[in-house]
Amino acid sequence: MAAASIATQTDGDLRLDSITKRFGDFVAVDNLSLTVPQGSFFALLGPSGCGKTTTLRMVAGLEEPTAGSIRIGDSDITFTKPYQRPVNTVFQNYALFPHLDIYENVAFGLRRRKDPEVDRKVKEALELVELGQVARRKPGQLSGGQQQRIALARAIVNRPAVLLLDEPLGALDLKLRRQMQLELKRIQVEVGLTFIHVTHDQEEAMTMADTVAVMNAGVIEQMGSPIDLYESPRTAFVANFLGQSNLLSATVTGTDGDDVLLTDADGAFRVPKSRVADGVDVTSGRQVLVGVRPEKINAVPMSLAGDAPVHGNFVDGTVVSALFTGVSTQYEVATRGGDVIGVFVQNLRPGAVLDAGTPVRLSWDAGFAFILDGNQDPHAGESHMHEGE
Repeated sequence: MAAASIATQTDGDLRLDSITKRFGDFVAVDNLSLTVPQGSFFALLGPSGCGKTTTLRMVAGLEEPTAGSIRIGDSDITFTKPYQRPVNTVFQNYALFPHLDIYENVAFGLRRRKDPEVDRKVKEALELVELGQVARRKPGQLSGGQQQRIALARAIVNRPAVLLLDEPLGALDLKLRRQMQLELKRIQVEVGLTFIHVTHDQEEAMTMADTVAVMNAGVIEQMGSPIDLYESPRTAFVANFLGQSNLLSATVTGTDGDDVLLTDADGAFRVPKSRVADGVDVTSGRQVLVGVRPEKINAVPMSLAGDAPVHGNFVDGTVVSALFTGVSTQYEVATRGGDVIGVFVQNLRPGAVLDAGTPVRLSWDAGFAFILDGNQDPHAGESHMHEGE
C-alpha cells in the first residue's frame, strides 16, 4: 500500500501553539509550541514526568489544555471531542478486543462509520503489517510483536491525519523491540502518515524519528534531527540524556583562529568556534563545560603513548574499571586532575582490554568536542538515562 494511496481524514501539519497544562499548582507542560510536518515521523523523548505523555493526551483529546491551541491544517481541534478528531492512538498494551478475531479488530472502526470498503481496507492494512495470514485468529493466539502490528493496522485503517504512538514497544523484549523499530519506520514511510511517538528510550527515538524533541520539566530543551541532537547538544541535559557525555569544567583562555582555547586541571584544550552552543559566552576567563562523547576518545597505554599531542585535547589518567560488552569495552578513567572520564573502545583485537590500574593517555580530535554554558549542572539528565516508565 503506497503512500500515494492513503487519503487521510484531514490534511496539514500539526501545530501546537503556546500549549500549557496545569494540574493544580503543578505545570506539566509549560508554554510549548511546535510544528510537526505532515507525513513526518516525530518523537517526543524524555524521562518520566517531563510532560511528553500529557502533550500526547492533549493532541488525542484526552486532556484539555489550560492555555494555547492545537490545529491540524486549518482545523482547530483544541476542544474537539476525541472521537471527532482525525487522530488515532496505539498504546503500549495494544487494547485489542479479545473476543473478536484479527479481521474484526481491524474492521471495528470502519464498521462503526459504515464504511463501504471495509473488506478492501482491512486486507490492505493486514498486508501492510504482513499479517494477512492470521486474519481469523484471536489476539490471544498471537505473539506480543504480532499483536502490536495488529494494533497498528487497526489505527492506520482509519486513515487518521495523525497517528499517536504511546510507548508502543515498551512491553516487548529487546530483540523484538529492535525488529519492531525497523518495522514501524518501514510502515510509516510506506503509508506516509504523520507519526508522533512518545518514548523514554533514546535508541528508539533516534532509530525511527526524522525529528526528535527532547523534553524536560514541561519544556522542549532541544529539537532537531537525531544526528544534530547527538553531535551538537545545546544543554547538559540533552548531552547526558541522549547517549552519554563527558562534561568537563574548563576556563576559556582565548582564541586561535577558528578555535576557542581552554584549560582545566588536566591541561589545555581547543574546540572549534562552530562547536560552541548558541548563546554561550566564550570570552577569556569564562567558565564553560567542554563535552566529548565516550566513543570519540582514543585510549592508549602510557607505555605506548609517545609525545603529547601538540594540539592539546588529551588527558593522562589511570583505568579504574573496564566493562567488556562484546562490541566494545567501556572504561572509566580517573584523571590526574580529579575527573572520571568514560571511554568506549571498539574491540578490534582479541585480548586488547586494558586492566584496571593501567596508566593511559586519552585524546580526541578538536572537532569532536563541544562547549556548553558553564552554569549548567554537568550531571543533568544522568539519573534518567536508563529509567523505564
